[in-house]
Amino acid sequence: MKFAGVVFLSASLTLTFVAAVVEGITSNVCSDFAADDNDDSSRSAEQDDDVLTAQLIDWLLDNGAYINDKLAIKQVDPSVPRGIYAIEDMEAGETVCKIPWKLILKPSAEDLAKGRERDGLSDCGTIEAVFHAITAENDDMTPYGRLLRHQPKAYTAPFWSQKAQQTTEFDELPPHGVDELIDEVKSKCNVDMDDKMYRHAAMLVKTRADYHVMVPFYDMMNHHNGLTNVAHVYNPFYYIKPDPIEQTGYEIVTTKPIKASEQLYLSYNHCKICSDYLDWFGTPEMFAHFGFVEPLPQRWLFDFARVKFDLDYKDGNDTTGEIVVNFLVPPSEKGIASLQEELTRLESFSSMHQNMDYESAGISSNEWQSLWQYYNALHDALTYAIELSKREILTEDVWKLDDNWWVQDGTLSAADVDEHLVQPTTSK
Repeated sequence: MKFAGVVFLSASLTLTFVAAVVEGITSNVCSDFAADDNDDSSRSAEQDDDVLTAQLIDWLLDNGAYINDKLAIKQVDPSVPRGIYAIEDMEAGETVCKIPWKLILKPSAEDLAKGRERDGLSDCGTIEAVFHAITAENDDMTPYGRLLRHQPKAYTAPFWSQKAQQTTEFDELPPHGVDELIDEVKSKCNVDMDDKMYRHAAMLVKTRADYHVMVPFYDMMNHHNGLTNVAHVYNPFYYIKPDPIEQTGYEIVTTKPIKASEQLYLSYNHCKICSDYLDWFGTPEMFAHFGFVEPLPQRWLFDFARVKFDLDYKDGNDTTGEIVVNFLVPPSEKGIASLQEELTRLESFSSMHQNMDYESAGISSNEWQSLWQYYNALHDALTYAIELSKREILTEDVWKLDDNWWVQDGTLSAADVDEHLVQPTTSK
């Protein structure tokens, strides 16, 4: 569920990292943000990207991986990120890729035996595996380790500077707990998070791993909830013994016919293995965890106002430009008033900072750019919800419910709330 795209142009490969903005919404590829200014692998050396990606694909194929030859990895327009595209028509049910267990980064057998593969959701064993992969001696480093080492650093909010993290705290508004992830990893895994490469490994796992596994090639697929057309064959969350992934490889298949030139998309939160994300993990959480603002459709959950809705183009048709709000819980007058109050606060933030640049703000250019991309999406979501709530019959019934008011999609029960990691805020 956590990925960054690669480019596979028939016989040659290209890898380009950009920060694309489409209608104020960022690229849906988390690693398309610019590299950290202190990145020891210069992002300006595009030839290095080409070489690393070509080496990865060759290594995968030489070691038993299957990658469908109807695929190309390319950037079709400078204004949009690279992605995996069909170069021939594909049928539903075709295998996209199958990656052998031996090529997947995962906790060691010792860590698995200790139960560290999901140690407090901190992924300690997987982080250690990635750390060793990206810090191995040159002769021992795999092409996957080299590519991971070369990824941009600190492009998600939990790994930003403290100053930038503080700037994301829009009062009651999500995302919440941005500054807690590193502390969790540090305490759960008992490691030095000041170590530059360990910190990079932790970020890679948090943004690219599928539960306890890091899967090469698969972790290059883009996210789009409106255009999802591929799916997992097996669920890595359920530790079936013997593990089917260990026996058969990590397999992705098409779920519908895909025409030549169409991009292959996964969903990071609405996929068939996303049961613990589906009900609450929306656009703010995407931004905090994966480092991008997803395109429409988006999901927004404001716990302090007890308002939950999906934002999308009317009938899913982006050519009309008409935006609709689907309230997943009946909105209340109190809740909408709370959103209006926070929107006013948000606009006050904008008026104080909009004429600044990243240097005067004391943060990096990537942090500044990402912050404003999220700000625009958040501002739009609040504005649409407030305005379109005028077409709804407002009721205060949601305030009669318990803290699980937001569980409305039939995906979990009250007993599952802790598993879903909702972080309630204080109601006004």
